[in-house]
Amino acid sequence: MLVAVTGGCSLEDKPDVDAAAKFERFPIYWAGGAFEGYELRRVDAGDGVAAGLIYGACTPDGGLQPSCAPPLEIQIFPLCYHLDAVALPPKERWRRIRGAPVGTQDGAPVLLTRRTQIKIYRGEGTDPGIALRALRALRSLNTVAPVITATDRIPPPLPGVLEGARACTA
Repeated sequence: MLVAVTGGCSLEDKPDVDAAAKFERFPIYWAGGAFEGYELRRVDAGDGVAAGLIYGACTPDGGLQPSCAPPLEIQIFPLCYHLDAVALPPKERWRRIRGAPVGTQDGAPVLLTRRTQIKIYRGEGTDPGIALRALRALRSLNTVAPVITATDRIPPPLPGVLEGARACTA
């Protein structure tokens, strides 16, 4: 689910980080107010199903319905949300970032944490490694546990959850 910014949409001049910091349903992780020169342009945690952050801007093109992919987009879902679609096959579970397993979905890396799935899309003007670097830089935006700094270990899902041996309740 890559967000395409269309010609009629605008990114916020000042994203509402304070509102996201008050979000209580699940942890929201971010890469800070800027990442690798891309300013945080949009924060969305209003619907309670997912949270999203967009870094940088892009230039819409494409004729009648212009669109573009922002340089970096972080999408956060509760861990149990469609877990069967993102749960990693055993052969992929060796890849970890700061202790949490990383897989892929729709060509984007997905970090599976104790309570969330974090998917990062790269877009216009970025190199292929930016998504993994952003995952390595994640830290808590709100105070929903587990709260982490940019260097803390990221708690993985509980044992058995990804395998289906334990119910997902996060």
